[in-house]
Amino acid sequence: MKGSRWFSVVLVLGLAGASARADDEPVEETETVEREAIIEETSAGEALAETAAPGWTYPKAYASRPLTMNKFMIRGTFAVETKRANIDRSTGMRQGRPLVSIDLGAAFSIYDNLEVGVSNYRLGSTPGNAAQGMFPIVVSPIGSFGDMPLYVRYSFMRKDYVEMAADFVLLVPSWTNLSVTFGLPVRIRARRPLTVDTGAEFVILSNGAGLNVELPVKATFNITPAGFIFGDSGFSFQNLARNITGGSYFDTSLAFPVARNQVFLPLGIGGGYTHVVKNLVMIDVFTRFGWNPFVYVNPPTGVNVVPAAESWVLSVGVTIHTSPILHAGDLN
Repeated sequence: MKGSRWFSVVLVLGLAGASARADDEPVEETETVEREAIIEETSAGEALAETAAPGWTYPKAYASRPLTMNKFMIRGTFAVETKRANIDRSTGMRQGRPLVSIDLGAAFSIYDNLEVGVSNYRLGSTPGNAAQGMFPIVVSPIGSFGDMPLYVRYSFMRKDYVEMAADFVLLVPSWTNLSVTFGLPVRIRARRPLTVDTGAEFVILSNGAGLNVELPVKATFNITPAGFIFGDSGFSFQNLARNITGGSYFDTSLAFPVARNQVFLPLGIGGGYTHVVKNLVMIDVFTRFGWNPFVYVNPPTGVNVVPAAESWVLSVGVTIHTSPILHAGDLN
């Protein structure tokens, strides 16, 4: 019995000593990389938005992004645009072949609130027209080169859950006509995964001077920080107070030829997915299907009018954002 008691004492002391030595030894830490979080103040209170990558404080969620990129960020766009209703310029009648273009664009942010680019894509604005970009290549109905929209965007108000900016766009024509756009995009962050984009765009037409007014509404919802869906509509006023006699105005967004004082409602739905590569590049893959117009408020008359049901448009594209690699301080 004495032997067993001494064995028990020795065993307890040995375990206690081993535990003490284990506590003294350094514990190897497992290296983990966690996403940073941006704390946003919304109408529903504080919310967390996952950033693109560690050291890159740009929201990954599409619905959480500001109207202008962070300072020194670069964005490239690539889209294939298909517009079913296409008007023959020589006859004014609808063509059998759709308008198809491959549009490449680029944008650069000089400051956090100042962005410039040559692209038919601007966050929170009306959907981009076909055959517009830095390199817009028309492949149907004939091979040609499209139009180049040069734009400047300045974000002048950033409140807790509302942001406003001003756009100036000069459309350098090759496929359509010269025009100038003044825009006032507004982004409302209802809560972290939901954003509503609205505002106004005024397009001054050069050929037979006139005015288009766009009042867009778009809702974007992030199902996850990577996946998002959206729907867009609004009111479109075309060729207001314009003398079209002896002139012609071609617009790749419209499903009808020149007509005065047209009002209609567009409609589109879509979605996409975001992926970050090596904490330096963020890629959005997206698609949109819609009608332009979806409903005529005052339908144009004539044999060359395209029914709204046949005015569908399809866009499939990619946007590529780079981290502000030109500004090393932003990555430290």
